[in-house]
Amino acid sequence: MTVRWRIFVFEIVTLAFVALMVGVTALSLRVADDFVRRIDGVHHRFEVIAELDGHANNYAEQIAEVLLLGPEQMPDFEAARRKMEEAFERLARVTRAEVLTLDGVEEVRREISDVEMTSRMNELYRAIDRAAEHVFALQRDGKQAEAVGHFRREVEYRLSNDFETLLENALKDERGEVASELAEVRRRQQWLLFGAIALTLLAVLFSAGFGLMLKRSIVRPVQDLAEGARAIADGALDARIPVRGRDEFAALARTFNDMAHAIEGQRAELVTAQQRLHSEVEARTAELRHANDRLRDVDARRAQFLADVSHELRTPLTILRGEADVALRGRGDPGDQAEALSRIQEQAESLGSLLDDLLAFARSDAEDQSFEITVTRGRDVAAAAAAEGEALAAPRDVLIETAWNDGGALIAADARRLKQVFLIGLDNAIKHSPAGGRVRVATLVADGRFVVEVSDEGPGLSEEDRAHVFSRFYRGRAADSGSTGGLGIGLAIAKLIVERHDGAITLDNRPSGGAALTVSLPPAEAGS
Repeated sequence: MTVRWRIFVFEIVTLAFVALMVGVTALSLRVADDFVRRIDGVHHRFEVIAELDGHANNYAEQIAEVLLLGPEQMPDFEAARRKMEEAFERLARVTRAEVLTLDGVEEVRREISDVEMTSRMNELYRAIDRAAEHVFALQRDGKQAEAVGHFRREVEYRLSNDFETLLENALKDERGEVASELAEVRRRQQWLLFGAIALTLLAVLFSAGFGLMLKRSIVRPVQDLAEGARAIADGALDARIPVRGRDEFAALARTFNDMAHAIEGQRAELVTAQQRLHSEVEARTAELRHANDRLRDVDARRAQFLADVSHELRTPLTILRGEADVALRGRGDPGDQAEALSRIQEQAESLGSLLDDLLAFARSDAEDQSFEITVTRGRDVAAAAAAEGEALAAPRDVLIETAWNDGGALIAADARRLKQVFLIGLDNAIKHSPAGGRVRVATLVADGRFVVEVSDEGPGLSEEDRAHVFSRFYRGRAADSGSTGGLGIGLAIAKLIVERHDGAITLDNRPSGGAALTVSLPPAEAGS
């Protein structure tokens, strides 16, 4: 027998034992479930009989009150009568339900006595109720003494003796039924326990015996294979594995020996292939050096490009600062003039910072830039950017709207750098907005993070632009059309600044049209 068939037989027998254990467990659960249903039915019947006993006492008391106090007490008697009838209806229902839980004919036959007992109690109550009606008729005819005597003989006596006796017998029967059911369940549980123990012992003995046989048929061939593999690994390609039997391990040993023979014949070919591979590696290494030289040349030209741009922009910036200083010393309304010219000077300083960032990109992508982190209100930074953005929006007749919905959330940030991010977003939004359009700056808190959204009413992003908007020097279709200027590094700078703040930045189309730049920043830590 092969190893596969041995394992298959072991699995089949194991599954058979498992199925038997599952069957024993299911049978145990069914026995317990039957017992619970039977006890539940007996319990409901017991409760209704006890309730019926109380209603019977109240029924007798109400008849006595009618005799003593007059017909005015009839409503209370009618209420007591209704409770008695309702109790008998419930008793009939629970008795039927208890019979329905029975499985065998013998069990149904045992429950017939409960049905007969219920019928006798109901008939006795009907007779007592008719006697009560006769008592009331005698009272209405003015025969009070005769009515009292009839009540004591036909109502009170039969309730306290005959009816009470039936109730006690019914309760006694229910207690006896519970005891017998419990004894039957215990007997079944013992048999099931013995069966489970026997099955467990058989399973353990079979598993131990068959497992030992499998071990003997597997361990020795595996040891032979391991020794042969170690010999071949040490270079002894002439080593061979003994073939034992006709099972899978024997086939594997033959295959292993064939493999060793093939490896011995291929050793020379491998040496030749190794030499050829060495030559190819050298050729590929030369190609990689050439490609690396080309990449360094591209990087050098990019750095030179940034340096040239920075040099060209420094001249107008110097003139702008000089003109601002001269204007601040001029005449006119001092307050308005000073505010306007101060804003010009601040813009010039911001442009100078942008040039510094360009130089930083030209020197090294990995060079660390200093950030002055302070705790500030996020909306204050966004509001400052929106105020400065008015100067960019006015020439294009674009309206900047603001909405502060963040509740005054605090963030830990370099306010100057972060304002630069928002100004980059405003500049892009204004450039892509139609004349007379609106740009909206809104703040909010989402998932505990401070969020700023700068949205416009422009044409939105194309599929091509969406994948490259944060790439350096990428200007997109706007540059091709000539509608906007710029070097294509604004969003790349913004992304770098936001990521240095442990934030996230996205640019995507709005469902209603236009594009939206979203910046998400973590809140300031407590105690910062």
